[in-house]
Amino acid sequence: MVSADYDPQTRTGRIVLQPNRSWNWRANVVFVAGMAVISLTIGIGFLFQGYWLVLPFGVLETGFLALCLYLCVRGTHVQEVLTFSDDELRIERGIRRPDQHHVFKRLFARIFVRPARHQWYAPRIAVRSHGREVEIGSFLTHDDKRTLIDHLRRIVDALETA
Repeated sequence: MVSADYDPQTRTGRIVLQPNRSWNWRANVVFVAGMAVISLTIGIGFLFQGYWLVLPFGVLETGFLALCLYLCVRGTHVQEVLTFSDDELRIERGIRRPDQHHVFKRLFARIFVRPARHQWYAPRIAVRSHGREVEIGSFLTHDDKRTLIDHLRRIVDALETA
């Protein structure tokens, strides 16, 4: 998801990038709970038949599923914020708060859009200045990257013309 705004009075622009989230956390909890009930029911059934070793592996399986879903959902909460001003371009990336900060002098920063190697893949968007390069929006879909490119053009053009 790409959202952008530009304020001509303060000459600042902000673009917020977030990955698409197909499920929320509550839906994942319901899914893991349902799988746990099924796994525990089967494990208890085997326990009463004397195959007690099935139950601990069912619990381990459910715990591993919960861990994998947690890591996947956590990855969908990454957010990138690009802040444009007259002097600088600031890129902040993180989950709950900014974990990574990249600051570029706006006049020296160049935004590159590398076309995809194949039509199935999305283009790669990066900011480069003085030998440093930072990719932005790596988690975005093809359509979201097109939207991002349009917003980048509008904000950079607005800063250049005024």
